[in-house]
Amino acid sequence: MEKTVETTNGLFIGNTIGEAWKIFKEDWISIYAVIILPWLTLAAYVLSQSALGVEPGTPTYWIWYCGYMVFSMVVSMGVCNAFLAITRGKKVTLKTFTKMFPRILNYLAAQILVMLIILGGFLLFIIPGIIFSIKYMFTPYLVIDKGMGPIEALKASAKLTDGIKWDLVGFGAAIMVLMYLGALALLVGLLVTIPVATVSFVVLYNMLISRKK
Repeated sequence: MEKTVETTNGLFIGNTIGEAWKIFKEDWISIYAVIILPWLTLAAYVLSQSALGVEPGTPTYWIWYCGYMVFSMVVSMGVCNAFLAITRGKKVTLKTFTKMFPRILNYLAAQILVMLIILGGFLLFIIPGIIFSIKYMFTPYLVIDKGMGPIEALKASAKLTDGIKWDLVGFGAAIMVLMYLGALALLVGLLVTIPVATVSFVVLYNMLISRKK
């Protein structure tokens, strides 16, 4: 059964992080498994290069590297999609990752557009860069979750964050404090705060999507 996140007209930071903590406690095995996937992909790439004796700078190296970049992008998108599934009470399957293949180009284009917009904002003045980074923070989620094109996702993210940017700043500050507390706990606390923080962003996205329906 799909989980639903209670929403109101305001954003309650404590409720968002609290929901993320609840999800983490219930499904921490799946969450850790998803988090380590990109690292396992990188390790497999490095080990396979060494095992096959691929020399840097050779045509084989570049073919191998390009293949890894495409595959790692699919894994990264799949990780985000997996977190969406977990926070909605759904199972993570192979399809969670394979369905990302058709969305690679849109995802890449969206990431580049967001980066250029934010960079342009920081080059003009610092404040616009910060505003743009908040305004378009959910663009990748919308490409992955809704299959939107890059421009459509940018516009949708702007609508999701409209009128709540200060709430999002407060949420980001709360996450930073959470990560700091995790680091203070001899870094061991990060084993908990990193996944909880990650899930918190996905819970927040789910809340905003629900509010806009």
